[in-house]
Amino acid sequence: TSAEIEPRLVSFNNPAGACPVCDGLGHMLKFTADALIPDNDKTLHKGAVAPWSRGPSPLYTQTLQALSRHYGFSMDEPWHKLPPKAQDVVLNGSRGDKIKFVYDDNARKYEGSKTFEGGWPKLERRWRETYSAWVREELGRYQTETPCEACEGKRLRQEALAVKIDGCDISQASSLSI
Repeated sequence: TSAEIEPRLVSFNNPAGACPVCDGLGHMLKFTADALIPDNDKTLHKGAVAPWSRGPSPLYTQTLQALSRHYGFSMDEPWHKLPPKAQDVVLNGSRGDKIKFVYDDNARKYEGSKTFEGGWPKLERRWRETYSAWVREELGRYQTETPCEACEGKRLRQEALAVKIDGCDISQASSLSI
């Protein structure tokens, strides 16, 4: 059965018409490589991965050292010169490969093997799971506004965009000049 076409279906301000993915905004905030790695000339040792370069904790440096040992890349090469596999692992994770990690904070030492989640998945998970406004603000620094993939920035749900006027959807028709 098809729903009756009514004004609320073609309004991104109404839940009946708004794209359910972006809530009718037409864009989404996403973590991007340019935001995570703002300076391709920096090395991993010098803070190429921006969210991990802040703070005194040795955890991220030790994580990157474990990855460089396992995959055989240098932490002293500029980001843009790292092999694509190294860049992919840092950003997207080890995809099931178990990595031997050694963490030492001068009080305790921990060794173990586990998969590596990756920069993007870790940030996305923290963004989803946090209730802290401060953490959201901090993580928001590494996000970029991108058009919604579901509605392509048109702000309407697919049912509304399926209605055509002379071959144009409502978004295309309303953008024409009078």
